[in-house]
Amino acid sequence: MKKRIILLAMLIMPMSVNASDYPTEAIVRNVIDCMTELGGLNDPNLYTCTCRADYTMSHMTFAEYDDATFFDRNKQMAGKRGAMVRDNERGKAHSEMYEKVLSEAEKNCPVVKHIEPVKNKAPEKTE
Repeated sequence: MKKRIILLAMLIMPMSVNASDYPTEAIVRNVIDCMTELGGLNDPNLYTCTCRADYTMSHMTFAEYDDATFFDRNKQMAGKRGAMVRDNERGKAHSEMYEKVLSEAEKNCPVVKHIEPVKNKAPEKTE
């Protein structure tokens, strides 16, 4: 009986220990949106945006991120529905937190530029 309990515990524990609470879809959408804002889907933008996504995930829970992005997407909505979003203090707080985290991520993850190596000319021989 003890062996079964230990085995069950070993099977369940690893699933929750290192798992990110961010759904894969949210991460991919975040990275693709970032890459689009930077000018396109290319390797330098991929490196920059995955760095920024990692930074965001390490500084905000998914619930905070989800609230912030929902608030930012819908705060311009007109009428009662828009008022419900605009008057949401938690959404405002998470939106402000997200803006701060994004600003820090931009500082910590600059846009990678491809730099061509300088080709050294062979010295000219003088006689």
